[in-house]
Amino acid sequence: MLPWNKMFPFPKDYMKQDIFKQTDVENWMSKAMQGKLPPNPQALGSTDFFAQSFDLLKSAQAKKKKRKTGFEAKVFETHEEVFVRFPVASEDQLSQIKTSHNTTTLFVDNFPNSGDKQTITLPCIVKGNSTKAKYQDGIVEIRISKETIVPITKVPIEIIKTKSKK
Repeated sequence: MLPWNKMFPFPKDYMKQDIFKQTDVENWMSKAMQGKLPPNPQALGSTDFFAQSFDLLKSAQAKKKKRKTGFEAKVFETHEEVFVRFPVASEDQLSQIKTSHNTTTLFVDNFPNSGDKQTITLPCIVKGNSTKAKYQDGIVEIRISKETIVPITKVPIEIIKTKSKK
């Protein structure tokens, strides 16, 4: 016969003692879990992880939508140009809108309201000149030529020899 009783770490009478009362265990668990569970009782009742995750995602997206300024620009590129399009409510606004760009970013000032500044990251490096903007059917279209020649700088490597100690 195998020595099961000798391998068990507790003596036989240890489990019969009254130290493992259910009320004691419940009190110990409630103290351990106090402050660890979410205050939302609905989250405690639901065991569907995916439903909870989906609800959290929906609430986060709703908060993000509230923070948006109402400026939606569509950016796309061809082989030679980058196009940026955004709607304008009226032609009267066009006189107030100021646009500028550097090699990586387009700036739209005074849109949608006076004093607002919108920043649009361009998908590639663009040229500093030859930019054209047109307004037609309530949409401003800005065409920016891509930079086809990326400047390359040669970096010489200097060899430094250390003197060995003799």
